[in-house]
Amino acid sequence: MVANQWAPILQRWENLDSLLGTEFWVVRDDLLPFPLPGNKVRKIESELSAVSPDVKVIITNGGVDSNHCRTLAMFGAQRGFKVHLVLHGDPVDDHGIGLQILDSLGASYDIGPADTIADRISVARSKYTVRGKNPIVFPGGGHSPLGAKAFRDAGESVFKNCWFDQVFVASGTGATQGGLITAAEKYAPQSSVIGISVARDEQRGPLAVDEAARWAGSTDPQVHFTGAYRAGGYGKADAEIYDAVEIAWKYGLPVDPTYTGKAFAAILDFSRKGELGSSVLFWHTGGLANWLTHDFSKGGE
Repeated sequence: MVANQWAPILQRWENLDSLLGTEFWVVRDDLLPFPLPGNKVRKIESELSAVSPDVKVIITNGGVDSNHCRTLAMFGAQRGFKVHLVLHGDPVDDHGIGLQILDSLGASYDIGPADTIADRISVARSKYTVRGKNPIVFPGGGHSPLGAKAFRDAGESVFKNCWFDQVFVASGTGATQGGLITAAEKYAPQSSVIGISVARDEQRGPLAVDEAARWAGSTDPQVHFTGAYRAGGYGKADAEIYDAVEIAWKYGLPVDPTYTGKAFAAILDFSRKGELGSSVLFWHTGGLANWLTHDFSKGGE
């Protein structure tokens, strides 16, 4: 079951009904009782529940402004274990707000090309093993059976009480969408859980979602996934994404260009095309820190 403190916060968002032409609902993972919260909170809490007390260091990977990495660093500071992060990103981000947060939390990290992540994780693990810290590695993005099951449980707590024609969610490594697909199979089979890719293309992305759904207990996952709103990949945005972010904020819904803004751009586009059902749920996965750290001066160029 979902831990009480992470129970999904479901809100009716009536002021967007007219614009979207649907009855609009939002699950606010950005409001969970945790600093700069989001969907990674449930995944990491689930992972931590299985960690042996003799583990002193947890290693994971992600982008320079990864919510997953920030969340793990926050848990580490709160619960007294060391966090080492293997990051990828533009070196100009070295002094950004995201890294300042990691520094303040006492996390260590190294930054390099994405294609060196596996090697750098291996080096970090060896270093802490030699020091007797018994390190373990958490999968990037919380893409694991425990992460998927955490979102199956969260989804069940929503879908057993109400149903929607469509559920939109920003889809990264796949565990969030996979868990929600499995929950919908049980309680809301008429609902389409649509993953809006924030990074992966339509060849790689659905495979990860299918894998996560099977981890969560699905035997025949119905994966709806689109890469049409990636805007070039992870951490990138274009004019369409920026317009969606601006519109959402004007209606009091805080989204960011990296994750939730892409999902909201899809919702707006589906609406313009007349493809939304009569009742729609947007599962807001967080990302306020990404809005705060994003360089909007690029203007989608």
